[in-house]
Amino acid sequence: MEKRGIISEYLPWLLIGLAVLAILMISIFLMKGKGLDFIQQIKNIFHG
Repeated sequence: MEKRGIISEYLPWLLIGLAVLAILMISIFLMKGKGLDFIQQIKNIFHG
């Protein structure tokens, strides 16, 4: 009985985590060639 409650409690968080991981992996795959330019843009934002 308790195991069912634990699974139903953590299942939404597990699904959210998997969705975020999938989005990150897809974005890294799509931006593979543009990765260095993207990192430079982020550095420029923080340096002013």
